[in-house]
Amino acid sequence: MDDLLYRGIIIRQSNYGEAHRMLSVFTETDGIIKAVRYGVRGKKASNAAAFQVLSYGDFRLRPSRGGVMTAVSADIIDGFYPVCEDIVKLALVNYFADITYSILGEANPDRRILSLFLNIVYAAAYRSEPLSKLKCAYELKLMCAGGYMPDTRGCAECGGAPRYFSPDRGCLVCAEHRRRGDIAVSAGAVSVMRYLVRCPDKKMLSFNAADEGIYSETSAAAERYVSAQADREFRSLEYFKAVSAM
Repeated sequence: MDDLLYRGIIIRQSNYGEAHRMLSVFTETDGIIKAVRYGVRGKKASNAAAFQVLSYGDFRLRPSRGGVMTAVSADIIDGFYPVCEDIVKLALVNYFADITYSILGEANPDRRILSLFLNIVYAAAYRSEPLSKLKCAYELKLMCAGGYMPDTRGCAECGGAPRYFSPDRGCLVCAEHRRRGDIAVSAGAVSVMRYLVRCPDKKMLSFNAADEGIYSETSAAAERYVSAQADREFRSLEYFKAVSAM
């Protein structure tokens, strides 16, 4: 079979056999696809850095009957090395990759979500932003792009002033209509949520809160929303929290 050229970013990697590496490449045209780079972990491996997580560029892949492609070569545009060299940032981006994989699945092309992912990885690497801001921004924008836009207009039951966010229902509610498991949110957190739901994707970081606590508060609500809609917990989130506390 002829080799195919894909532009994309490696969002997952795992060891395969004694010297190989299994890759998940988020591509522009085919969504997330799997490919094996043979011998990349061997002593004589060449260009190993091109086949690691967060490598972004043009990948030459060879199809196979088994469905998993073979990674033949790569021309890397950016490796986002400031993320790879920071354990906390890398843990956060791995969480972003996990929730992206969970919401999108494999072989589902989505240029909007790919653009969001690339932009947030770029911001983590090259911009001085609080990680809690990056986290809540990506969580909420991903959910919107994936078809899970939360209702942030007012209390979903009566239209009153919102005081809580319901992860299960995906909406804001007032004190009277709160249910068990709903999360208290301040006016500042509500403002951030409303901004992220409504803003253009390219403006997802063009906001500032009065203090970083508002980012953390919004992030706590957003991660619960992602978990509720994906119907699973993310070990990568727990790892990010653990390394952030070190």
